[in-house]
Amino acid sequence: MDETVFFLNVAELAERLRDREFTSLELTEAYLARAEELDVPPFELPSEPREDHGGKLATMVTIAADHARAAAEAADRELAAGNDRSILHGIPYGVKDLLDTRGIRTTWGSGIFRDRVPDRNAAVVERLEEAGAVLMAKNSLGEFAGGNTSSALNPWKLDRTSFGSSSGTVSAAVAGLIGFGIGTETGGSIVFPASAVGASGLRPTFGRVSRFGCMALSWSLDKIGPVGRSAEDCGHVLEQIAGPDSRDPSTSDHAFGFRADPGSMRGKRLGVHRAEFLLSGSETTRRVFQEALDVFAGMGVEVEDIELPRFPTGALFTTIVTVESGANFQSLFEDGSAARMFSFNEDRRAGWMAGRMLPASDYLTAQRIRNQLVREADAILSRYDAVIAPTWPNGAALRAVRDGWPIPARNEWEPPDEVSGRTPRLNYIANLVGHPGLAIPCGFDEDGLPLSLQIVGSPMDDQSVLDFGMAFQRETDWHRRRPPHPWRA
Repeated sequence: MDETVFFLNVAELAERLRDREFTSLELTEAYLARAEELDVPPFELPSEPREDHGGKLATMVTIAADHARAAAEAADRELAAGNDRSILHGIPYGVKDLLDTRGIRTTWGSGIFRDRVPDRNAAVVERLEEAGAVLMAKNSLGEFAGGNTSSALNPWKLDRTSFGSSSGTVSAAVAGLIGFGIGTETGGSIVFPASAVGASGLRPTFGRVSRFGCMALSWSLDKIGPVGRSAEDCGHVLEQIAGPDSRDPSTSDHAFGFRADPGSMRGKRLGVHRAEFLLSGSETTRRVFQEALDVFAGMGVEVEDIELPRFPTGALFTTIVTVESGANFQSLFEDGSAARMFSFNEDRRAGWMAGRMLPASDYLTAQRIRNQLVREADAILSRYDAVIAPTWPNGAALRAVRDGWPIPARNEWEPPDEVSGRTPRLNYIANLVGHPGLAIPCGFDEDGLPLSLQIVGSPMDDQSVLDFGMAFQRETDWHRRRPPHPWRA
């Protein structure tokens, strides 16, 4: 199969399947062969991050080859009989290895659960199965979806971070190993990895997608969302996985029907958090971000600088996640298995212990401040169709750092509770208040590493952020760029 097929977007793959240029089984076999060639490392996953991957990306904890072939054969029979379930019918995909998959191991990225095989599917997997998509892989992540540490490598440059929790999903999509993917986000775990590798990744509105069957890290912050090679991919996938679910009481009754044509953007209002565009120390990076804003202005979008509210977002986020994750993982301490967490998670394990002892008043105070932040963020968004800032202020950092961590675990320039003008705020505010956010590639830094914008919209207005992303990608081709192989070391 021609290599260009591996990098087609969802709509293009769907068109070729329906034109019978290839079958779902042929496409699946090609993706499986590519994954076997480029992805499988010379060590077993899940594992501690390794220095030597033998040139492989290690984005997949488990390749479900037999399951994928059976699903592809079923898709071919149905498509041939005129039973077209959705645009995703017959397309191979991967899910972050936090989501339960019946009969296929789900490890949560930890050696503690290396042999865990669920007897159920997560709600998202159920819905993708109903849509006819072909589950092919369980993608690698940071252990228990935490920190910025993962075995998955960055296909643009192997010595750079893939930025943590949903890293396997985004790297696999950009490297042409799957047709699309599913990630999860609590504080940036879709958009930050998407930024590092140049993927398009959507964090939906909190409550848009059911979390039934997905490992819980933070009940009040966790979201599940799509990853692809374009904003349009994310919209098509979101349409299939969104909707209420009685098994997850946090889900909303708001329906989501995706519109793939963004239409004219003239007269739309875009709030620019200019302070975050100035965070980068690189003249090249600042120029790339400004040229991206110029693209929106060229469409007739009204671009206006804004100032986001200054709250101690790092302290709020840390308090809420530490308490909720400490409760979620209490059983690991009760049976002693927490002692077998990977070495890079030692401080996280200690944080969970501390979270179980944190005064209730601290948690309640954090939630009260969070409610005030929701009101102020909603007020800002009410004046704009979306707001925008760099997803991350520069290209991907080095994977190995001097203090021994495989990946920088925190913002490098200041502590997490800092509220100065240099703190990147849009992502953390959006996650705390539950607003949708889309990361899209917008260019490259001086070392050829992707740069990314995050577009944030009002609650339940996921379509608007997708419209801005699709309109930008209609005018640019950054999302069409792909990492050269052999991968740069």
